[in-house]
Amino acid sequence: MEIATGIPALIHTAKALIIYANDVKNAPKEWAEILAHISSLQYLLEKYEKGQNGLHDETRASRYIEDINLKPRMQEVFTEIEKKIPQKREGLKGKVYHLLKRAEWPVISKKDAKDLQDNLRKLETELGIAINVDIEYVSRTVLERARANDILDWLRGYSFDGEQSEVQSDFQTKMTAGTGAHLLQSSELKDWIASNAPNKVFWCRGARGAGKSTQISAVVHYLQNQWRDKVHSNERAMGCTYFYVTPNCLKDLTATKLIVTLLLQLLDQLASGNPDPSKASFPKAIIDLAGPSVQSRRVPLRQELTKAFIESAECQQFPNGMFLALDNLHLLPVQDRSPRATDLIDGIYEFITEIQRSVKIKLLLCSGNAYMNYFLGDTQDIKPFELAATPQDLEIYLNHKIEGDDPKAKRFRADLRREDSLTKEMIIKELIDKSDKSFLLPVLQMKELFNSSRAGLISDVLKSLPPTFLDIYQSDLSKVRDLLPEESLRAKIAISWVYFARRSLSAYELECAVSFGRADRDGSFARRTNTISIEKILDWCQGLLTLAQGSESDGEDLILGGSPRVQFVHTTVYELLRDKLDLIQRIEGDIARECINYIGKTDLTEIVSDDISSRGWREAKARMYGLLSYSAEMWGFHASRANNPEIDNLAVQLLQQETKFEVLFDKIPRGISTYCEDDFLTATGFNIAIHFDYLRVVKLMVDKGLGQINPETTVQTFGGDIVESKPPLIWAIVSDAGDTGEWLIQNGANINIKIAGWSSLHWAITKGRADITKLLLDNGADANLQASDRNETPLIFAAIRGLLDISKLLVRYGASIEAYDAEYMNTAHHAAKEGHLSLLQWAIDQGCDPQAKAKGNNTPLSFACNQGHLRIVSYLLKRQEYPAEELSALLDWPVQMGHLEVVCALLVAGADSNHPAYGGWDQDQRTHGGAGTSREVGNGPSYWTPLQRASYRCNLGMMQLLLNYGASISEKSGGEWDSKGWVINGEGSESRKKEALEFLERWEQDHQGL
Repeated sequence: MEIATGIPALIHTAKALIIYANDVKNAPKEWAEILAHISSLQYLLEKYEKGQNGLHDETRASRYIEDINLKPRMQEVFTEIEKKIPQKREGLKGKVYHLLKRAEWPVISKKDAKDLQDNLRKLETELGIAINVDIEYVSRTVLERARANDILDWLRGYSFDGEQSEVQSDFQTKMTAGTGAHLLQSSELKDWIASNAPNKVFWCRGARGAGKSTQISAVVHYLQNQWRDKVHSNERAMGCTYFYVTPNCLKDLTATKLIVTLLLQLLDQLASGNPDPSKASFPKAIIDLAGPSVQSRRVPLRQELTKAFIESAECQQFPNGMFLALDNLHLLPVQDRSPRATDLIDGIYEFITEIQRSVKIKLLLCSGNAYMNYFLGDTQDIKPFELAATPQDLEIYLNHKIEGDDPKAKRFRADLRREDSLTKEMIIKELIDKSDKSFLLPVLQMKELFNSSRAGLISDVLKSLPPTFLDIYQSDLSKVRDLLPEESLRAKIAISWVYFARRSLSAYELECAVSFGRADRDGSFARRTNTISIEKILDWCQGLLTLAQGSESDGEDLILGGSPRVQFVHTTVYELLRDKLDLIQRIEGDIARECINYIGKTDLTEIVSDDISSRGWREAKARMYGLLSYSAEMWGFHASRANNPEIDNLAVQLLQQETKFEVLFDKIPRGISTYCEDDFLTATGFNIAIHFDYLRVVKLMVDKGLGQINPETTVQTFGGDIVESKPPLIWAIVSDAGDTGEWLIQNGANINIKIAGWSSLHWAITKGRADITKLLLDNGADANLQASDRNETPLIFAAIRGLLDISKLLVRYGASIEAYDAEYMNTAHHAAKEGHLSLLQWAIDQGCDPQAKAKGNNTPLSFACNQGHLRIVSYLLKRQEYPAEELSALLDWPVQMGHLEVVCALLVAGADSNHPAYGGWDQDQRTHGGAGTSREVGNGPSYWTPLQRASYRCNLGMMQLLLNYGASISEKSGGEWDSKGWVINGEGSESRKKEALEFLERWEQDHQGL
């Protein structure tokens, strides 16, 4: 059943009634009738606001209601009318209440939406007012708004979007006038961007510290501004996406997350060009990808994401294509041979290789060393563009720093004035001469000159400056060692935290971490009132740490007002520390210990709130316990990597404290294909250990009787309902806890148990884990076990998701290629519907019937036509001959959806362009000059020809194609309008209708008598 959102029916009806009531001044009769309608609406709104049990999406309904500030306006009108009416009249109350009651649910059927529209029109006639609400149009609009928001939320859950935005913002803040001019104004870059022919990647190369990332960010900033300036004009600018590989994101980076981040940037650009971002028109490739994935919360395969990115870059929203910059590729672990690193490098290589085949994608790669040949193969025929700090750029930058308004610059200028033999110009020239075309070295040397604790004159310091940035770092670390013991220790703690942290730390988080690290000495607990200030911490660290300029983290760890991120002064600091971990005091075990202790000492009973899920409650936690959010989110990752029995025992103790479950479970993701609230009804600390893939603790808890491999999975709620929660094995699969999942399987976990209809095998396929799928099959998983809700076998699950390797694996283990689900759809149906050509070809070769009919007599060909999958349609048409009548019957839906190439393929194969499609037509709508819908109605069926469908939508390209294949303009097919009549009474703007009508009339004139 096609669905439409019911909320807009309720809201827009209410708005229209309120407007009318405000306009009526002297008609008590109408006031009384309107009062009855508003009473009905008020009742429904109260149900929404109270979160009535059973409503499909109370949160979304509430959000829409708040958007238009409806309740106060209704109450105001209600009060005003009551004063003027001596008694309430029933009038149409019962009738209107009934039709609005049908809009109570946020999702209603299209038929109900149509009935609601008809009743509103009758109300117009009886009250003599014009409500002017097209329920179907409004429903479709709000449904698209919800879909857009859902897609954005879905992608953000699997991306580095926040970090990438912060990095770009930080670079932009640092930019001075002229930054990036060397690259932006180069003929090489201009010619490369302007070229429409297939071309090589644009490779930027430069020494460490040459300012590569800053110059790349200048190009990104320029293109983003171009997009914003031209987004509403006919001349659309090039889209722009980027990814900066940073040491921090490397800890969790996968090729999938990188591509998702790029897709999200692409969608955010489209949203930024719309006054209402939620109404942005997204590329069809992303809509198709998101369709089955948003609801399941499934992470698509890397190949699916790559395909969606390429097709989106080539879509009409980006007529000038897409610019993509990948920076700092030299930080990728190319020489690491671990499975995770290998998968990352291979995934990025495959992505880069695929997108280079598109002439619409301009790929800029930036690297500091020779690893580029790994991603580009033979680089001998690719001339790199050398990025370097020019003397002019350095002069502008250094002058800007010296003439700055910060206290250090002012103090430096005052000291400089006391040295007669030294000038600003002399200092700048000296630093430029020593720079070796690097931005970083003069920046660090200027920091040494600005240091208030420097000994002697500026001229003396200038002569003794370390010659390289690594020498400066070594000098800084020596200064850290030479501090007072307590200060030196805290500086090392701060540097350790920033180095090992799995995400960027806010300034407040680092304050708490450094303070708590020594809290046991006086028994104090690090809170906002007694932490060491970030300024003092940065001073102790001798400039190795700095605050990101102009960016604020938006995490839950922050108090109101935000807190800037802490970062190393440059990524090269990581390179130094990687080889000198003994210098930074803390190792991951120490951080894990402090995270565990911090959670243990947190007293959540001090924070009282009626709504524990509210933003206010999270902010209260942040104000009182600044390190709590990071500790709860990341403690398990640090502890599992520490490989320390003492830490393992501390973890077991923590996981036995039920009072801490609230904050620990708060960081575990929820979603349809992750965890639902029912899972937490029986979850314990054992499940948290599984979530972190903390196998040593999982074993300890089983040995101590604190966890069971096959526990009871049902529980009775206070209301008496019996609910199911996921067993440990499914927890492990959902959390991608591979080591723990393998151990559970080997130690007798129930493999074929189904929870909410899905078995462990279904979950492994949903996550795309071929290794876990094989392990389950090797240990007795049933390859033909059907899901309880739709009778989908594991093979059908794999077909829906396009997992060819897993499909082949399942068949080798006995999966039936002929199995079908509750809709009688087999593997071929699902592969064709979802657009997976290679899987469809394989399934047919394995004996899957391509002519099998599912519910509604749908074949794989009809599904492919309806979804617009041209390659699959072409493959099936070439594979065998179809009767002309069958092909003709398939025209209707692709014509409606505008799948021009699919319609062309059907016509070439023999479809009749005048074949009428069965559909209903509501005579009542004609009196209002509206448009009909294709559905059966009481006054009998009628038929649409393909040209009538195209004319109704004013699709000139489709009309031209159909006419070329013999479509008749005069055909009425049981209705009273021919194709020209459908143009006049169809969709589209007046100008579009005029253009379509002129086209048909011109065609008739040109072909008269033929």
